[in-house]
Amino acid sequence: MKQIRWVPLISTILISGILLFGGWYIYRHQLMEAPLETQINNISHVQQAEVNWQPKQVAIKLRVKPDSDIREIVQSVYKETSKQAEQRTIDIQVINDKTSPKLEQWWSEALFPVAEAMAHQRYGDIPNKLAGLAKHKEVNVQTEMDNQYVYVTVKDHEGNSKVVLLPLKGQPMGVWPNAKSDDGLA
Repeated sequence: MKQIRWVPLISTILISGILLFGGWYIYRHQLMEAPLETQINNISHVQQAEVNWQPKQVAIKLRVKPDSDIREIVQSVYKETSKQAEQRTIDIQVINDKTSPKLEQWWSEALFPVAEAMAHQRYGDIPNKLAGLAKHKEVNVQTEMDNQYVYVTVKDHEGNSKVVLLPLKGQPMGVWPNAKSDDGLA
């Protein structure tokens, strides 16, 4: 009976594992994520984009310039991403750098009527409810909608803004994944 030589066997397994997983990481990053990030960063009014390619979804974090048309940007991102995403879902999150405690407080108060309108699919009620809440807090609200999201942009008089994407096919109740302010891109 032959003796197993453990050192060469373990070394071979480790080297094979490093090559396999390292090669997949390099392939995913260099041939999938990096070119898509470059394409998205070239979209007008996008300051920075981070793409995370996962087996079932493509997660994209966007930092956009103030006073940009978020609906137009998201549609452009979908157009660029759908070419490569194949069967993956596309999850877009907007990073709110220019928000303030005042806007965050206002959004937490507005979230219940918005969640109620979203749950009952009465999307036309959202602009009226938000406009009514905005009058008392001295903020300006802009709402738009397409076949994927309801877009809410809230601005105060000090130049702060908050952008929220409410997915039409999202969870029926609760805080949407992109409603909370992030500290920044990873």
